[in-house]
Amino acid sequence: MSLGPRRLAAALAAAALLGVALYASTFVVSYSDLFRAHDPLLAADVARLAPARVDRVDEIRDVAQLQALLREARERGLKVSISGSRHSQGGHTYTAGGVVLNMRGFNRVRAIDTVALTVTVESGATWDEVQRAIAPRGLALKVMQSSNIFTVGGTLSANAHGRDIDVMQVVEVVERFQLLRADGSVVEVSRTRNPELFSLVIGGYGLYGVILDVTLRVTRDELYEQRAVSMDYTAFPAYFAQHVKADSGIALMLVRPSIDPDPDSFLKELVVVTWRRAAPAAGRPGSFDLTEEEHVLRDKFFFGLSRRFAWAKSLRWTLQKKFELGAGEARIVSRNNAMRPPLAPLEFLEYHSKRNTDIIQEYYVPVENFIPFMDRFREILAAGHVNLLSSTVRYVAPNATPALAYAPRRAAFAIIQMSNVGLSADAQAHAEAVTQELVDAALEHGGTYYLTYQLYPSADQLHRAYPNARHAFERKRFYDPGEIFTSQFYEKYGHTQPR
Repeated sequence: MSLGPRRLAAALAAAALLGVALYASTFVVSYSDLFRAHDPLLAADVARLAPARVDRVDEIRDVAQLQALLREARERGLKVSISGSRHSQGGHTYTAGGVVLNMRGFNRVRAIDTVALTVTVESGATWDEVQRAIAPRGLALKVMQSSNIFTVGGTLSANAHGRDIDVMQVVEVVERFQLLRADGSVVEVSRTRNPELFSLVIGGYGLYGVILDVTLRVTRDELYEQRAVSMDYTAFPAYFAQHVKADSGIALMLVRPSIDPDPDSFLKELVVVTWRRAAPAAGRPGSFDLTEEEHVLRDKFFFGLSRRFAWAKSLRWTLQKKFELGAGEARIVSRNNAMRPPLAPLEFLEYHSKRNTDIIQEYYVPVENFIPFMDRFREILAAGHVNLLSSTVRYVAPNATPALAYAPRRAAFAIIQMSNVGLSADAQAHAEAVTQELVDAALEHGGTYYLTYQLYPSADQLHRAYPNARHAFERKRFYDPGEIFTSQFYEKYGHTQPR
């Protein structure tokens, strides 16, 4: 029995709509991930660049368990790595054949002091968990990176920085912490007790021991007026000096460079977002209730489109300016909420493909060299046909406390890029070559790069960016002579020498 012309046309239209819907869904759903068999002993981080089979993964709950695991690892001759949210993308959280300590269950909030303005938490707690504990007491975090899903221990290990203009690096708000050393002993660490360990462990990527409980300085939650203004990148340093750094009313800042491929816009147009203290006033809306991530599927769809199409990058930049950053309008937001979704979203970035992955890289350049570095940055990315998905600029004041300090002497702008790269050998070789060009550009402009991300830079580049690295690695072997704490990062760089 044959279909009539109308029924056939309707069937073809339905099939076409189904095909379009299925294709559109590929920008939201990674279908290959749905059928992927999970191997609990195949360790990787979110970048998935260098997976490795490990001996075991242990879910950590208490200190006695940690000490027993360390003792067993020493007896069996196994190496140990420390894992949290696994967003350090440089192989810092695992090594082939080793033991992985999953710290996420070691996450209790131990004490909140509303007078001294401190909170004491276990290192596996995420910043989201800390925010949920302190917000009801009218407190907010002083320093946190762009998303609240990272663990406290991971943030200390990377000495991450945030949006605060007054206090940027997490090392500045750490009062003290306990450290489980390789021999199983627990020591108290602060600026006055074991000060060398304080400088080595913060920004030391888990090479010196396991961070246990941490006491951090926090601040009062308060309302801010969020404003965004668009400008050319050449105007930004002067604007920052005159209208941001010199203005004591501004507490937070975030800058988004354009990802629009149009040569007149790409990494030239900036949207500068600031959060100014706003006293509650009659008729002024504002809430201290914690916000959550919204419109995940919508944002995931547009982000997925921008991975594949140049026109979608232009569209996403237009939408980002209007909806995410609120260019041209004023919004009232609490300090806690300025550091959490939807202003600091992450869920929509979850992505898994057999062919490619999203990576982050970061460069620190002295404030006075921002413009020439951005010119070179743009040139390298364009010549390398880098699939740039997002970029951010933050301000970082100098701090030489960490042994591996990324801004030890000069105020810097941190330039962050998120890119999509292929997983094939050829694609990875290309990504490595382009990254090494970018690192050289940062070094030539008096800057450094962030050790948290991929292992693309050469050993020579690491030692040029971090002249103290050789000493830091030597002290690692002093405190851990058996080198029981290790990672892919340490295996690549830990025994290298500067030229």
